[in-house]
Amino acid sequence: MGEDGPRSEVFTTMLVNAAGQVADWSAHHERLRQHGERLRMKVPDESPQIPDLEPDEHPWRLLRLAYTPSTSEWTWSLRSCSIRNERLDAISVLAPRWNQRTTGCKHGDWNPYLEAHDDAIKVGADVALLVHEHSIIDADRGTPILLDEDGTVWMAAHSQGGVDGITAMMLESALPGRGFPVLRGKLNERLVARCHELVVVGSGLGVCRIESLDDEPLGESELLSSACQSILDQHFTDDGVWTALRP
Repeated sequence: MGEDGPRSEVFTTMLVNAAGQVADWSAHHERLRQHGERLRMKVPDESPQIPDLEPDEHPWRLLRLAYTPSTSEWTWSLRSCSIRNERLDAISVLAPRWNQRTTGCKHGDWNPYLEAHDDAIKVGADVALLVHEHSIIDADRGTPILLDEDGTVWMAAHSQGGVDGITAMMLESALPGRGFPVLRGKLNERLVARCHELVVVGSGLGVCRIESLDDEPLGESELLSSACQSILDQHFTDDGVWTALRP
């Protein structure tokens, strides 16, 4: 983790399979480049080579990959997936804000996101949903997606400052084909209170259904979580999704 402000690094977190391959590398690499440009750093066009990505008995692991412009080096760390495709309890916390260029990037000043997750754990919850101007814009480790009572799926607008999640963008493209129209807008208190289902999706979380928010139960439907999990299951069976970054 960078210690010299947002421009100390840019990073991404990717799913790793038992064969030591990472999922959706081209999408993650492109986001690294885009976020790097916003942070005024040049991310290399060449893919890094990561010797630690050996086959492993665990079916899923997470790789945090960061580029540090001051040293022109890639750094990485591996960890297990502690929670994946589960039912979670959430709390709401104020979303961290930087300037407009920086907010929404995965940058070196990431401690506010880690602190939000710690706040959730301290009260016995699993995940923190980040709120700005009375609307949910992000989560500490994923992207919130909401199923409205009329069957519409809502995601926070990019302009609100959430991170453009790789998993969420893929689901945004695929859900209409499953009969779920997707709109971008404000996940405000009224929309959340009446929702049929709220999920958080991400490379590590997969698709997690939020059962309660600030100790209040949320929706009884499982249509959205089931559809999203089915889409991801199918996605990960495609050999073309996986890339070996080992030397």
